[in-house]
Amino acid sequence: MTRPEQDSAGRPRAPVIQRLLGDPRVAQARLGKRIGRLPYFTRVESATAPITRMEGRDILNFGSNNYLGLANDPRVIAAAQEASARWGAGVTGSRLLNGNLTLHEELEEALRRFYGRTGAMVFSTGYGANLGLMSSLLGRDDRAWVDEEMHASVLDGVWLARANMKRFGHNDPEHLLAQAKGDTASGLCVVEGVYSMRGDRAPLRRFLEVCRETRLALVVDEAHGLGTVGARGLGTVEEDGVVQDADFITITFSKSLGSCGGAIIGDKAQIEALRVLTRPFLFTAANTPASVAAALASLRILHEDPGLVAQLKERVRSLREALVERGLRPIPSDGPIVSVEVGADFDTLQAWRLLWNRGIYANPVIHPAVPAGHGLLRLSVMRTHEEQMVRTVADACADVFSDLQLSHQGRGKVAS
Repeated sequence: MTRPEQDSAGRPRAPVIQRLLGDPRVAQARLGKRIGRLPYFTRVESATAPITRMEGRDILNFGSNNYLGLANDPRVIAAAQEASARWGAGVTGSRLLNGNLTLHEELEEALRRFYGRTGAMVFSTGYGANLGLMSSLLGRDDRAWVDEEMHASVLDGVWLARANMKRFGHNDPEHLLAQAKGDTASGLCVVEGVYSMRGDRAPLRRFLEVCRETRLALVVDEAHGLGTVGARGLGTVEEDGVVQDADFITITFSKSLGSCGGAIIGDKAQIEALRVLTRPFLFTAANTPASVAAALASLRILHEDPGLVAQLKERVRSLREALVERGLRPIPSDGPIVSVEVGADFDTLQAWRLLWNRGIYANPVIHPAVPAGHGLLRLSVMRTHEEQMVRTVADACADVFSDLQLSHQGRGKVAS
């Protein structure tokens, strides 16, 4: 048997490699593979739809971010195919040197107009958009005031800038005010319009007031708000009336737009400055033609038919009502993410497994993505889900809570 400090060829492992393989998270993943319990990297064998082929089975899919169902819309697929035929499979480099297609500029113009702002900047991923914005805006002496449930892309961008990160309580603008008032350092505040795990929304109007009082720039990540919140689907910035007031809005194309990529939206002068300063934009390959064309087609569909957002909201309302009727208490929100608190990590993973056994795919959220003892079952609603599917998943969740003897008030029976 190969000793832990050697690789399969018998060469001694460098200390950094030993540390990599000894990380507790790696051990956890190995254990999950052995017992078949950790539900990550599930093999998907068809397009992401309400019924998706996974690991050799047709599964009722409530774990996808394809909120508007546009990832497999024929019009979006056709746009991607046509772009590949015209522009090729890839751009072979960064936009700075050899990958700036008119297609990229067309998408930026469409995004700018959609949000009614004067500038937009497209990135290869939504992660890259946040990473680039944070690392370009902030310096070593700056403060980054960040919600305690903020996405990793923002945290990593702050780390890259070597800025001083300050955390405030989740969706708590008063906590931000208490900490930031009187602080003379320059900085910014970052919140998400719709939070990716719990699905709740930020009170953006109050956060804007606090930022004005403390002279902080306001950045709103609408990754899960685009296409799901607001009459036209602009996100929580639209619902709370701050589209023109937020200093920057970041989005991703991988949810409602059914593609891959991301963007920063804001005022033209700031966007043009970012265009020549942002390293994650300058030194990585540009989006593929197919992904840009798909995002552009989806954006046009959303712009021309905002009724898609209303249809999604009706499905969300239906699922929430069905869960409540069965005695469950989803976390309050009207966004596309419907989360129910389970409790202990073990119970959360057990609940996921029981749903999977019944042919239903959901997302289990455990520590450290949420505080210990507050594991969630996360259900993502698609506009294309049928009413019977909603009732089926609500029945299954109620049965799982009963089988595991979990509290229907949204807490598990065991504390982590």
